[in-house]
Parts: sequence; structure tokens; C-alpha cells
Amino acid sequence: MPKRPARKSAYHHGDLRNALIQAGTRLLRHVGLDDLSLRRVAKEAKVSPAAPYRHFPDKHALLAAISERGFHSLNARLEAARAASPGDLDASGQAYLAFALAEPETYRLMFTKNVLCEGEPPESLQEAGRQAFQSLVATIAEGQASGRIARRDADQLALGAWALVHGVAMLIIDGALDREPYNQLPPGHLLAACQAIFREGWRTLP
Repeated sequence: MPKRPARKSAYHHGDLRNALIQAGTRLLRHVGLDDLSLRRVAKEAKVSPAAPYRHFPDKHALLAAISERGFHSLNARLEAARAASPGDLDASGQAYLAFALAEPETYRLMFTKNVLCEGEPPESLQEAGRQAFQSLVATIAEGQASGRIARRDADQLALGAWALVHGVAMLIIDGALDREPYNQLPPGHLLAACQAIFREGWRTLP
């Protein structure tokens, strides 16, 4: 009787880690964080239940890797916006919001430290986050050089801009704001809309 052809592996040799991260990201998107497990990720990646442990000692480690890749994807969008419109903080804000709304589960995970790890996050994850933040700082510095942005501390301005757009992103993801008006904003209006939300809130304070 002829031998049955060997089943092709679901991943190329040496690419198991990448296959597991991709599988974990898909599951995060479709079943959510609570139902994600290494066993389920292994099944999604079509590998043995023990295979994930070659790269990830536990679920926290896999989630940290998914989060790190999320920051790299976010940074790629920010850098693309920066290349297309140097010094345009609104373009960076639009790119940031587009990523958050396209990958809401990954985005939420990226900012949930207690889920990602016990103790300090891995250095590679911290570095990925710093790269995304520095892209925003660089955009502000370019805007300051061209006279489009006030000459104040670029790190502080970047932190404020990040907080504004992050807040709007989370409000939309959690259903507190309708996403459609933000998808349809013309260029130059995103940060103004964010600021308007905060101004309205401040008016209610004593």
C-alpha cells in the first residue's frame, strides 16, 4: 500500500514563533482575550499543543509578543503619515486612530500592562512603544521647525497629543462615541475635534 504523503507543516522551518503570533492575533480578534489560550493558539496554528512552549513559557509571554507587534504596526502607520505629511500632527493622529479602530482588541491589549506580564514588560516591548512615541515627537519637531506647531517641549506636546487621541480611540472602541464622525473628518480636524471634547468637559468643572 503506498504511503500517504506527509502533511505539509502550517509554517516554514524556523517560523513557528511568527505563526503563533499571527494565530494569537486572529484569535484575539475573533474570540477575545478571555478565551485565548496557548492550546487554542496551537490548534489555530495547526501545531501540537506543546509547540507554543518552544517560544512562549505562558500566555503572558505570547500576549506581550502580540502587543509588541502591535506597536510596530502602529509605528509603521505613524511613520508613513510622517513621510507623506512631515510635521502634520493631525495626519499622525488620523493614522493612530485608524490603527486603533482597525485592530481594537490588539490596541486595547497594548495598553493593559497587568495582562501582558507580571512585573516589568519585556525590554523589546518597551522599546517598540518608545519607537511609536518617538515618531510622534519627531513629527512635532518637524512641525515646530516649519512654524506649524508651537515651540514648546516636544515630549510634553507628544504626550498630550497621544493622550487626546488615545482617549478618543478608547471611547469609540468602548461604544461611548460614534466612530462614523471621526472616520469622515476632513484633514486638519481630528485634533481640533479631540480638543473640543475636552473643552466641553472642562466647562462643566467648577
